[in-house]
Amino acid sequence: MLAEWLLVETVADVRRRSNGPDPSRYELLGIAPLIRKLLLDGTSLVDTVRTTRPEIPVQFRIRPWNAPAAEDGAALPPGLWLLRLGGPELVGGPESRARMSVGEFINTRVGIVNGADLTVRDVVRYYAHVEGGVHFGEPREAVQTTLSGLAPLFLGQTSSHIEILAQLGVVVANALTPLCNSILESPTIDRRLHRLNGAGFYENHWTADHFGNR
Repeated sequence: MLAEWLLVETVADVRRRSNGPDPSRYELLGIAPLIRKLLLDGTSLVDTVRTTRPEIPVQFRIRPWNAPAAEDGAALPPGLWLLRLGGPELVGGPESRARMSVGEFINTRVGIVNGADLTVRDVVRYYAHVEGGVHFGEPREAVQTTLSGLAPLFLGQTSSHIEILAQLGVVVANALTPLCNSILESPTIDRRLHRLNGAGFYENHWTADHFGNR
């Protein structure tokens, strides 16, 4: 029951931060630990909740980043870029191929750093573990070292690079919405405390507030 509550509230927080009209860098930074908690932790929230709801599909619709072509149609050499990141185009639509596993999603390429692929996992781990989403730490990987070296140059000037967390947040929130809806419609209950009322929700249950706001 606690895991279901935490998953629903975390997904709502991810969506709020990702869809804000003008989110601050700090608001965007907070998306990284939320995605980590949902998907990357050793026993993630999604894994925990899906043990009792394996029939609910989780479909991550993301368009992998591809190097843009030069004006003559030839692909630009990746080595020319110290850092390139995807933007709103990463968020896939119904026509996009769904990645059906967390592993496939977090290994999706979303940019390039020093000629090497940058994945969803790389982005989340950097902002969570180095730039302060969870804790402010020293970079431990080559990708993190490059990103950490660039961060002070952008601070106070632009939030364009960290905005990738908003795009990833939208993908994650969309993917987990069916799971959240399943919880709200049929939550785990304690029959000693919770009774289904005439309005269709359980009294004295944490989902009651969500039902009233839907």
